[in-house]
Formats: sequence, structure tokens, C-alpha cells
Amino acid sequence: MAIIRDYGNGFKVTDLTEELVSIPNEYGLINQLGIFDVEPVSQHTVTFEASDRVIGLIGDKVRGERNNVSKDGTRVMHSYAIPHFPLDDYITPQDVQGQRAYGEEGVERLDAVRARKLMTIRKSHAATLETARCKAITTGDIYAPNGTVVGNFYTDFGVVRKQVYFDLSNAAVNPLTKQRKIIHHIRDNIMSGEMPTEIVAICSSGFFDKYVDNAQVKEAYKFYTSTQEPLRNGTWDQFRHGGLTLIRYDGSYKDANGSSVALIPEDEAYFLPLGTADSFKTYFSPANKFDLANTLGEQAYIFEYADGKGSKIEIESESNLINILRRPNIVVRAVAGTGTVD
Repeated sequence: MAIIRDYGNGFKVTDLTEELVSIPNEYGLINQLGIFDVEPVSQHTVTFEASDRVIGLIGDKVRGERNNVSKDGTRVMHSYAIPHFPLDDYITPQDVQGQRAYGEEGVERLDAVRARKLMTIRKSHAATLETARCKAITTGDIYAPNGTVVGNFYTDFGVVRKQVYFDLSNAAVNPLTKQRKIIHHIRDNIMSGEMPTEIVAICSSGFFDKYVDNAQVKEAYKFYTSTQEPLRNGTWDQFRHGGLTLIRYDGSYKDANGSSVALIPEDEAYFLPLGTADSFKTYFSPANKFDLANTLGEQAYIFEYADGKGSKIEIESESNLINILRRPNIVVRAVAGTGTVD
């Protein structure tokens, strides 16, 4: 339901945020997999503590002796400003005057124009969130393309990214050898004692196709019946093999020059766990409005107000978000090719 915010002197703003967030966000694989836990915050800066807390065995003691003391390990504070993503639009009389409604014989209505613009804005914020999450996974960078916020989780946390090469065109190479090492690396570096619900590989089309076409992979399914054999039944989007699921992701975005940029670089894949607590976090902070200061943030905000002259309706929207890799060493970059780093 729309909320009317009265700022005095006849200036009123219609808050359409509830309508905006009620539109389901169905954009993008990263969102659908639920990789990032969401946490709203009331400030425009997020601060958290990283700790290599020691979990060890407890030695026995004679009753009455001084008890063993738990150790906290090293604790480091990290603080980041939350990037601000505004997007504005407007509706003028020309949008409805004499315009035929989409798919109808009648003239355009104001509420229909508003609904279309609301949907476009919602999708734009959803696409920004998806791209920001992909950037965190693929580069470790905070997504702020205009440089208002700068940060890299590998650099800031002092972590060297794990990178593995898959020589998938070599018939003598079994990708499961590298795959097992990746699974062990991820489990060893979760550190909290958790067991992930699953490990997935988010793949570019190039990596996915080369993996499926690998001679050793094909050989593994050679004697399956035709009704059970996954390579014959279609592996266009997902393929489970060797204890994990590979998922093709063809998502892309337009850069400042209008060129299409793949969210997952060609011939690359990113292995990561699902179902771990606090490994991947998305923080939302409040809108830049007086009456929303110090309130918990929403995924996005949208406000509408007339210009006072009856010539147009202004639409303001914004999202304030940051995606953080709390454990950047549990994301493994894989490249289809040969290399020396492993």
C-alpha cells in the first residue's frame, strides 16, 4: 500500500516501496541459488569482525584442577561504506495523451504507465544486485563501477585466491582429480566445522561445454542405458558429476559503452559451497530520506511526487547494498586450459 509522506509547505511524496518490493525478484542464478544471506542494517557503513577462532580438542583434567581455557584466535575488524545506486524516471502528459494502450484499443492510462515503469525499475535494481554479487564471487571486488567505494576481499583479508586449471581438451586428463582437490580445499577452509549442503560450480558456457565433452567424462557414462545416461538426456543447464553440480550461467550486463559483458568470464568456472552460515552476505542500508534515517534497509526504495506545476510526475528510486565474501578462500576459480598455478 502506498504511503503518503508530508514534508510540509504542500510538498508530499508517495512512497511506493512496498509495491516495488512486492514484485518478485526472479532475476539471475545467484539470487535463485540463495548463495548470499541477506541482512538489513540501519547505517550506511557495515563493520564486521573476522576471526580465525581455534576449535581444538579438550584435554582431560583431574577434578579440582584449573580448567582449560578457550582461545579466541586472531580478531580483525573490517569496515566498508555501502554503495548507493539511485535511478530516477518521470511520467509526463505525453506518456498518456493520445497514446494507445499496449495490446488494447483504448488510450493509455496513468496507472498502466506507472506499473510498467515500476516493473522496469524493479528489474534494474535486481540486475544491479545480481551483477554486484557476481563481481564479488568472480573478482572479490565491491561492486561500485564509478569508484565511490573501493575494496577487494582477497587483498583486504590477506588471502591468496585458489586457482585451478582444467586441461579438458586432453583425453588423458580426468577432471575428477582436480575436482576432488577443490572439494577438499573448500571444506578445509570453511573453518567453522560446517558441512555444506552442496558444492556447485557456476560455469561459463565455454567451461561447461568443454567439461561435458571431456573424453574421461563421456567414458564414465558409456555403459549407462539410454534412458538414464545424462549426456544423452540433455545437459544444457546443469550436470551433476563427481559429487558436485556444474551449472551453466549465461548472464550478462551492459557496460558504460553499451557492450555486453558476461557475468562469468569465458572458459571460467567458480566452485563454492551452498548452505554455510555467514560465508556470503548481502547488506541493505536505508534510503537517503530524513524519516528513514536509522531504520533497517530495504532491497530497494521508490518515491513519486508531482512537480507542483502539473507537467510531470517525478519518480525516484534507490538501492543501497554491498555483497561481502566473509570467507573468500572458499571460492575457487577454475580455468579451462593449462597453467602453472594450482
